[in-house]
Amino acid sequence: MAMEVGTSPSALAQLQSVQKAMAFPTVGAAVGQVGAFYTRVKGAHSLLEWALSTAEASVSLAAATAAPYVASPLAAGDAKVAAVIDELGRRVPIVNEQPKVIVETTKQAVIAKLSPHVNKVFVARAAAEQRVHSLKELSWAKANALLSTAYGQRALHGVDAGACYAMKLLDQYLPPVEPQTDLTGDVVELERDPALHTVQTVGRLSAVAARRVWANLAARVNHLRANGIELDVRRYITALLAAVHLATVTSEQQERERETEDDSKPRPSDPTPTTPTTSTTPTTPTTATKVKSTPEAKSTKPEDMEQ
Repeated sequence: MAMEVGTSPSALAQLQSVQKAMAFPTVGAAVGQVGAFYTRVKGAHSLLEWALSTAEASVSLAAATAAPYVASPLAAGDAKVAAVIDELGRRVPIVNEQPKVIVETTKQAVIAKLSPHVNKVFVARAAAEQRVHSLKELSWAKANALLSTAYGQRALHGVDAGACYAMKLLDQYLPPVEPQTDLTGDVVELERDPALHTVQTVGRLSAVAARRVWANLAARVNHLRANGIELDVRRYITALLAAVHLATVTSEQQERERETEDDSKPRPSDPTPTTPTTSTTPTTPTTATKVKSTPEAKSTKPEDMEQ
């Protein structure tokens, strides 16, 4: 197709703009690729070949017929396009290079532009990681310094004693099913690294407890299956929820009955205090009182009264 595009219409082949554009390696390679694809499609089927050949003949006839009428405007446009192409080749010399050189040059330019920013990101990431590591080491050193004090040593001994007691409880209520289930590694000595010793002690206790629980549960399930009893987890959970619900309902019913009994018991009435009543009616004075209140009685001596 490249030869047909360049040579079929004689006027098109004589255009300077087309010749200069085809002189660019990139344009020539692109036209060659398109021409090869067009030739492959055209030869794929006889019907396609006939249709495309007819279209080519029609385009060539139309171009040859219109060439005398558009020769003058086409020449003016061709001169302007040729001048633009020359200016492009002068300002951008890379267009005159081969496609591989253009790709490699573009790749290097992009890498050169992006490399500083990428390097900044990696440097910032490394600095952040270093800061986090330094902060972690500082925190660990502070924790060791704190645990090295008298109170810290007491706390460590308390943790170790609690871990030993918890292990005894585990051995009593959840004994190991197999010896290898409790292999959790060695714990760092207390004098070497107190913080790491504490972390490993607690972690070891948690791991042993989890393994004991699952190992005992698996052993019980296997024992039931060996005896011909198939354990249905759904039915077990349903029965457990039903038992919990029954216990809750029973407790609520007992509370109601207790409240009813308390309400039905007679309560002793509180005694009301009696207040003395005072009479407001005036009392009649007696004869002795009247005699004593007279002036003659006041002036009479006791001796006279005896006589």
